Amino acid sequence: MYRENLIGYVPVANNNWDFEEIGIKHTQYLTHFFHHWAAKFIPQIPQNIIHEYGKSGDIVLDPFVGCGTTLVEGKLLNCHSYGIDINPLAIKICQAKLNTIDNELLGKFISWLDYYNKVYQSSLEKGQLKLFEEEKLPENPSLFEESDKWFRDDVAKCIKLVFQKIIEYDSNTKNFIEVGLSDLLKGMSNSRSDRTMPCLPKQAKYYDKKHDRWIDNDTREINVFQRLSSQLKRMAVALQQFHRLTKDEIICQPILADAKNLTKYIQKANIVVTSPPYWSAQNYQKLHFLSFKVLGLNEPGQAEIGRNASDYLNDMDIVIEQLSEILDGIFAIVIGESKENIHEEVKGLILSHGMREEETIKRNILNHTFFAKAVQQEFIYIFSNTSKKRV
Repeated sequence: MYRENLIGYVPVANNNWDFEEIGIKHTQYLTHFFHHWAAKFIPQIPQNIIHEYGKSGDIVLDPFVGCGTTLVEGKLLNCHSYGIDINPLAIKICQAKLNTIDNELLGKFISWLDYYNKVYQSSLEKGQLKLFEEEKLPENPSLFEESDKWFRDDVAKCIKLVFQKIIEYDSNTKNFIEVGLSDLLKGMSNSRSDRTMPCLPKQAKYYDKKHDRWIDNDTREINVFQRLSSQLKRMAVALQQFHRLTKDEIICQPILADAKNLTKYIQKANIVVTSPPYWSAQNYQKLHFLSFKVLGLNEPGQAEIGRNASDYLNDMDIVIEQLSEILDGIFAIVIGESKENIHEEVKGLILSHGMREEETIKRNILNHTFFAKAVQQEFIYIFSNTSKKRV
């Protein structure tokens, strides 16, 4: 059935789903570290659920796939997996974590970065960024409207040079590089480093309360080539290891779509594992504002479930109804505890569509990378939907 040695697998002992014994290094293995993402669940949760309730060849679905944790774990467990998300950045991250790339081409690109890292360092020693020997910095530093507020001219020009270099690369390799760059954008911008949400300081020089240091955005070294080279080297090693551990014939597909229309794309699933957006969902478009702008992505806006709290339960009901139509097996939903008992109302919606409750687990959030610490506990609701004869 499954491989005996599961990467990152932590058995649930005595029904203890808190996983207090694991840290960030245990949750960021293989391709899980590729891009920061608020409120993502730790991979041990979908891995344990799929391991417990599924078998090789099953179809795993995450209708709110986010950065792809369920898809990665599904493929590691030899299950075909599909993920839906309305956020184009989420889909790009999933694709980078899963798709094969041209390693030879990536190697040449990293060598190019390393070469221009040396050119950049040499230019700094001379007090200015000089014209490169083979290529020159773009004259126009604008990355998007008013990007000059967010990026110094020299940083913006180096970013544009990267895009200029990869413009004709194959889609998978180009996307892989763009996701690596996207993860670095906030740290290379003028945004305050002690804020999760992109936020400009009142002055170029400010005190970073989180890291107890002074920062001067006008003078600090921001070497795009060096940072991106280091990022891509780590990502390339992880992706190669991921593909060595998985089978090419196992389907793993992220789909850019609205979960409220999921039956247009998915006709059957054996296991659904998801952590839906909350009724007061993080504004991922705002959190990743720089990535959307620099990469030229279309923002889903109010169409994203959770953007409009008054429509939340109705939207979730639409998704759950469709899941009940296509699911022949287990539905596991991970949802934060709410003072307004919204989590219980979501549970009620699932039961109203004929699913049978198998287990309710309450876990303390000890190792989450949450955007906010407001949610201290979450529920893992596990249901079965076996009205259809399993093939």
